[in-house]
Amino acid sequence: MLFDDTFDRYDPSQAILYVYDVWKAYDSVSALNGISLYVKKGEILGLIGPNGSGKTTTIKIILGLLKKDRGIVNVLGYDIDKEPFKYKQFIGYVPEAAVIPEYLTAYEFLYYFGRIRAVPENVLKDKIEGFMKLLGLIDKKKELIVSLSKGMKQKLIFLSSLICEPKLLLLDEPFIGIDPEGQYEIKSILKGLSEKGCSILLSTHLLDFAERFCDRVAIINKGKNIATGDLEHLKQRVSLGEDTTLEQIFLTLTKDQPGVKDNRMVEEKERRRF
Repeated sequence: MLFDDTFDRYDPSQAILYVYDVWKAYDSVSALNGISLYVKKGEILGLIGPNGSGKTTTIKIILGLLKKDRGIVNVLGYDIDKEPFKYKQFIGYVPEAAVIPEYLTAYEFLYYFGRIRAVPENVLKDKIEGFMKLLGLIDKKKELIVSLSKGMKQKLIFLSSLICEPKLLLLDEPFIGIDPEGQYEIKSILKGLSEKGCSILLSTHLLDFAERFCDRVAIINKGKNIATGDLEHLKQRVSLGEDTTLEQIFLTLTKDQPGVKDNRMVEEKERRRF
C-alpha cells in the first residue's frame, strides 16, 4: 500500500491539496515515482523522508516552480496545469534555503512582500507590526537584514508566508536556525491557523515534532509515498507494538527499500537552481 487506505475513496474536490500519481525525472534519474497525497481543510500533514527522498521536489511542483512529467496536482479546486496562476494567491511558502534581499530593512522586506501579494496598503502596516511583535522582531524593524542573525532572517521568511492570509501553507524545514522560543511561537501560530481552517503541508526531519504536532504524516522514500496516516494507522503498518514511536516506524519503513535509484544528487541540483 503506497498511501493511507482512505486515499482511493477520497473525493479530490473536498481536498485543499490533492496530489495524485506525480512523476518527475532529471537526466534519466527519477526524483518522484508516482507520489500521491492529500491535505484536508485545517489539517497539518507532515512530510518526512530521508535526504533526497523527494520532499522538496514535491513542494516545488505544487508551487509551479518545477514541471512534473505526469500526474495530477489540484489546489483549492484548481488544476495547476490548466490554471497555473490563480491558485498561487492562496498559498504561503517557506523554502528550505531562501535568499532574501539583505539591503532592505526587516520592515521594508515584509512591506515589499505584502505589496507583491496585493495586500491593501491601508491594512499592511498594522499587519506587519502585529506579525513582528508575535515573533519578537519589532525592535529590529528598522535594521538592515544583513545585520540580522540567521534565526531572525528565518522568522522574517516565515512571516512573509503569512502576509497574504494563505489557505494553504507549504513549509520546507521552517525551523532551521530558529531558537526554541521562536519555534514555540511559530508552532502556536501554525496551530492557530489550522484551527481557523488553513491547511499546512510541512516538510521536516524532526520526527519527534512531527509525531506530536501533525494530524497525519506522509513518509516519502526514493520518490514514493510508502505510507501515510496518523500514528495509530502507521503502528498497524509495522506491527511493533503500542509504544512504537514515529522514529521507529520511519526507520522500519525506509530501511533497505528496493527499487528506485537514489535521487539525492538530483534533488540537490534542483535545490541549487532556486
